[in-house]
Amino acid sequence: MFSRLALRFLFAAMVAATVAMEDHDGGDHDDCTKGVPSPDGFNGDEWPTIYRMTSANPEDPMQENFDESATVDPSVLADAGVRYEFIDPTGFDYPNATAEIPWSPPVGGNNDAYVQQLRIDNDYQYADIIVVGAFVPKFWVEHSHAAKTIRYIIDGTGYFDLRDVNDEWVRIPVSAGDWFEWPAGINHRFSVDDEASLQAMRLYKGTTSPEWTNSPRSEVAGNNTARSNYVDTYLCGADPDVPVHQSDVMTDSHSEDSGSSEEQEHKDDGHSHASAPSSDDEASASSSAAHIGAGLVVGAAALVSPIYLLLS
Repeated sequence: MFSRLALRFLFAAMVAATVAMEDHDGGDHDDCTKGVPSPDGFNGDEWPTIYRMTSANPEDPMQENFDESATVDPSVLADAGVRYEFIDPTGFDYPNATAEIPWSPPVGGNNDAYVQQLRIDNDYQYADIIVVGAFVPKFWVEHSHAAKTIRYIIDGTGYFDLRDVNDEWVRIPVSAGDWFEWPAGINHRFSVDDEASLQAMRLYKGTTSPEWTNSPRSEVAGNNTARSNYVDTYLCGADPDVPVHQSDVMTDSHSEDSGSSEEQEHKDDGHSHASAPSSDDEASASSSAAHIGAGLVVGAAALVSPIYLLLS
């Protein structure tokens, strides 16, 4: 009688352990919804029409590469952190079809007070105006930036392609007056259209010395701070370029590298310091212990299951 009760207890423990392991493997993001809520007062009618692409990698990026019936609701990009407004540049003093790097509003010129106020309110300290008169291969390579992207189209037309929260391309045909902002870490690319002419203002937040470095998607693979922050904020921590469960390993590796650098700095100072375990370390240790414990229970139950069948 006692043996049967003990065996039944083991089977109950096995079931409970299995459920616990499945719950853990599901992660903290099981109930997470990708993206962020659209801002109050969001009105997608103000946006240009945006589209799904007919091919993710078109032979000629300068062509439309979309079906006009395959429109996308602007909220899809708003959920991915993209902001848009229309600001008509007509009548204001901007360079006439030429670049100016950096650019400042001309003294005594007819300057757009609204744009200047946007720059003040958002700390957009740097601005330049560029002209793109041909297809530029490096702009077409899918990439992200370490800082927020702000683009204001002064003249001409072209295409920005951005990834939505489901890692699908959305094509934005841009033209004069389009002001777009999107967060650091979002993957995107650009091409002029068949007119091959676009003039745009680039703005940069927080400094007069911008860093325009591109991080190609093919070279990131979970090892980029801006991209990782974007994934955590907008993609529920699920990086499409990092296999499931590998992201935790990469994070641990990054932490170890950081710790090694910090330890070296202490040695250089002639001091030795012991680091207290972080909450992430404790959580990882707890998780590992839980998996080991659950595995032992499951293993024990598996061993005694034939006995249970004989006694029941």
